[in-house]
Amino acid sequence: MRAERLLRLLLHLQTRGQSTVAQLSAALDVSPRTIQRDLDALSLAGVPVYSIRGRAGGWTLLPDYRSRLTGLTPSEVMSVFVGATAHVLADLGLDASSELAVTKLIASLPEGTRREAEYARQRLLIDHAGWDDRRETPRWLDLCRQALWEERRLEITYGEPTDDGPRRGPFAVSPLGLVAKARTWYLVAARTDGRLRTYRLSRLTSAELTTDVFTRPADFDLAAYWAQSQREFQALRPSYPIVLKVRDHAVRRFRPTAPMLPAEDNWWIIHTDLENPHEARAAVLAQAGAAQVIAPPELITLVRNAAREIANTH
Repeated sequence: MRAERLLRLLLHLQTRGQSTVAQLSAALDVSPRTIQRDLDALSLAGVPVYSIRGRAGGWTLLPDYRSRLTGLTPSEVMSVFVGATAHVLADLGLDASSELAVTKLIASLPEGTRREAEYARQRLLIDHAGWDDRRETPRWLDLCRQALWEERRLEITYGEPTDDGPRRGPFAVSPLGLVAKARTWYLVAARTDGRLRTYRLSRLTSAELTTDVFTRPADFDLAAYWAQSQREFQALRPSYPIVLKVRDHAVRRFRPTAPMLPAEDNWWIIHTDLENPHEARAAVLAQAGAAQVIAPPELITLVRNAAREIANTH
């Protein structure tokens, strides 16, 4: 959403100072052309943003400028207050303090905009959690957060003996960030050789805060690192493309990789992509006849054989 991006761009310039278009592009994960358009939009809205030319140049704000968000329309400001994810704030112990911060931020808005923001906050909530209330217990979350804040190294043991080989560790890492993806927490850290790695907190079997301090890399950007790691993960993810005929009520169970095509009444042709044939077989069988395999032929055979086994055992 552009309103949120404009606010992030403004706050980035306020907190980090002069930045190049390339740096802003990486931080917000958009193209340089988009950043240029957004800078123009901020300028037209009355925000004192200007460029400094030369090798050491970039974009910056007038000294001591602090936005009261008056450069954004009521509907744009309203959109900023709609997306708090309660379980993430609760994991961090920030649910109460976050509410106070939002209240203070709303109080700083102009009267008309304040009414719009409060109206939206009382009526809309985006909760990314599913109906299944189970989630990984972030056992090491508080310790990792302490290490992050104090810039102290952790000594961790990672993985179980059955997970692709023996348990790894103990070894030292320098924590650089914590990421909550849905209901799973990840630690981004630098190893002693300087390479960055991502560790799933639920797979840490031990963690100990050391007395060793480290200097956080000045050029490290958590959002940019996470976006790049996600792109790399998707590129390396196993791919098993399939084609299905699916009843309309079961369409939402699959993520199409191409436009869906209508078949006969209440059926659709869907191209999707799963990790392997066994996952695809389970996904089809779970629909209890509401999904039929069109391709590949081997998946048709797998589903038929599994269906016979189910029928024979019932």
